[in-house]
Amino acid sequence: MYDNQYVNNDSRGPVTGQAQNQEDAELDIRALVLVLWRRKWIIVNTTVFLLVLSALVVFQLTPRYTAQAMLAIETRQNSYVDLEAVMSGVGTDQAAIKTEIDVLQSRRLVGKLVDSLALVEDPEFNRSLDTKRSLISYLNPLSYMSEAWKTAILGSTASTQSDEERAMAVRAKVIDSVSAALKVSNPPRSYTLHVSFESTSPKKSARLANELASIYLTDQLEVKFEATQRANEWLNERVSQLREKVRLSEQAAQRFREENQLVQTQSAGLVNEQQLAQINTQLVTARTELARIEARQGQIEQNVQNGSIEQSGLIEVLQSPLIQRLKEQESEIQRRRAELSTRYGPKHPTMQKIEAELADIKTKISLEVDKIVAGIRGEAEVAAIRVRALESNLEGLKRESFTVSRAQVQMRELDREAEANRLLLQTFLTRFKETSSQDGMQQADARIISEADVPTSASFPKKSLILMLVVFVGLILGVGLAFLLEALDNGYRSFDQLRQDLHLRALGMIPLVKKSVLQDGKPEDYIASKPNSSFAEAHRNVHASLMFSGSDGSTPKVLAVTSSIPGEGKSTATLCLAQILGRTGLKVLVVEADLRRPVFRQRMGISKEKHISLNMVLSGQAQGSGKTVYKDEKTGIHMLWAELTEDPQERFTSPEFRHFLSEARKQYDLVLLDTPPIMAVSDAMLISKYAESVMYVVQWEATPKGIVRSAVKQLSQTGVPIAGAVLTQVNLKRHRGYGYGDQGYYYGGKSNYYTN
Repeated sequence: MYDNQYVNNDSRGPVTGQAQNQEDAELDIRALVLVLWRRKWIIVNTTVFLLVLSALVVFQLTPRYTAQAMLAIETRQNSYVDLEAVMSGVGTDQAAIKTEIDVLQSRRLVGKLVDSLALVEDPEFNRSLDTKRSLISYLNPLSYMSEAWKTAILGSTASTQSDEERAMAVRAKVIDSVSAALKVSNPPRSYTLHVSFESTSPKKSARLANELASIYLTDQLEVKFEATQRANEWLNERVSQLREKVRLSEQAAQRFREENQLVQTQSAGLVNEQQLAQINTQLVTARTELARIEARQGQIEQNVQNGSIEQSGLIEVLQSPLIQRLKEQESEIQRRRAELSTRYGPKHPTMQKIEAELADIKTKISLEVDKIVAGIRGEAEVAAIRVRALESNLEGLKRESFTVSRAQVQMRELDREAEANRLLLQTFLTRFKETSSQDGMQQADARIISEADVPTSASFPKKSLILMLVVFVGLILGVGLAFLLEALDNGYRSFDQLRQDLHLRALGMIPLVKKSVLQDGKPEDYIASKPNSSFAEAHRNVHASLMFSGSDGSTPKVLAVTSSIPGEGKSTATLCLAQILGRTGLKVLVVEADLRRPVFRQRMGISKEKHISLNMVLSGQAQGSGKTVYKDEKTGIHMLWAELTEDPQERFTSPEFRHFLSEARKQYDLVLLDTPPIMAVSDAMLISKYAESVMYVVQWEATPKGIVRSAVKQLSQTGVPIAGAVLTQVNLKRHRGYGYGDQGYYYGGKSNYYTN
């Protein structure tokens, strides 16, 4: 039963860091488990309270049922003819699917559902038609007032809205209620839409889901039909405008063509352009011909100057039939002259006649050559005149072409405008015909793949799940509350807390003796009547711990007993410890050193007239008074009681007090000084200076830790060694439930060692 936990750690040998860390971890886990065990009823009560409260709420809730219809967005569209639709199908990206979800949840579509099923007349969605009062309505004091009182308190609430405005406001509220019951979702990586409705009626929830899906598909067709109809009307109007525009542009082009005489053949372009091309071609040809003729003329002129025109070899000369005949005649005459020259002489008449014929022939040839040369010269003059005429015509056509070109620029602009209008008209006319043919070919972009069935079980509230969650939350909250209370706990319950917080040695733990056990007696009477009780054994354990608590390892002879505040059981512990030691045969003197609130005389029934008080000893009145020191006949202990004194510090600092303690050490085995509380007065600090050691008393669980820490800090400033601390008034039943595993655990158990 000794406090073996205070054996010197050096005797244990070296402890490895890993073993120490493992031990700390085990202690931490064990500490957490002990906290939960100590506060188990907090956890249980919190959980049960929340469970009962939630059960009351859950079973009062109106069950709601959820029905779900499934839609699939069509990723493929049937195309009967290769025509482009006015409205394209729904996209398959996430944004497009989100848009369709918003359409399903839109107030316009929900409004159609409200009108289709006349939900304005349904009390579930129109709260004004619900005559049932909720539990909260009974808590509203206005519900118990008459209309006159409401008007007097709140003022007039007369509405200025018309019937139509009130109906619209009611419809808007119904739409809000229906929208709150609607849920549309899209599973990941899927083109399906889940349309869910929650209602108090299973059939109604299924009917709402199916009706909204049907309205959604119909709305898609209506939207496409309206878009096609609007497109047809716009295209029809646009085609009429374009027809008029084409007519006006073609008339403007024709009028400009006539005003500027822009005559155009079917394939060769404008007449002016054709003439200019022809004249230019003729001029080139004429210039070429003129150059050729001038070249021949120059050659002939050169031959004429040289007199060799006949031998020039001109083609005209060579090809002239007359010259050819004259040449033949000349050749014949020269032949005859050659024949006759062999017979006749030059002056012979025959020869002279031949010469005259030859000369006549040459003359004729010369005349004919001259005619040819004159003809070539005339031809050159004609060619030159023709070139000049063509050049003159070309210049005139060029000037005219410039004017035509300027007009043609504007003409081409008018033609382009007319052509563009014709193309635009053709495009719009074709598109108009395509859209007109789509009136009966519209398809919805989604389809119903699963209609909503009537649910057989309520979707809300999930009673089992809610209660399980409440139990879980209750446990979590209870555990949190347990740790919070543990953190806010401001008292000492175990030796470990004393060691960790105050660095004090634990001397022992004194159980609380209930009043029913004392039976109007005192604890010191109980310890005298029950020397083998756990209460008595606890004081023996304190003495055993004090045996080696001196500064040099010896048992202190003068021991001061103090506490932080009054009521911690300091005086009771002193008296009981003295009685236990007195029974062992030790000479024990108990000194009541609390001169401000003395209680020993009345408590022990000491006679003031027969027995000496501490005041008499310190004042020197004890000698010769005829009085004796009080002695308890049962235990043999001696006791100096005290009287109330105005200035006790003067007595404790006097030489008489020091002389008294010196003599007491010689005559007694142990002197117990019952001092006042540290935080109440400073007497204990003065008295402790004359003691060999101090036993510090702490009331189990009751004394705040901050006060104890402050008191111990003040006491430690005196330099007197504190032997240790004693936990008093320990509730053994509660302490044992905390599972500390110390002396209190065994004291509270059923043991054959104790007779309680």
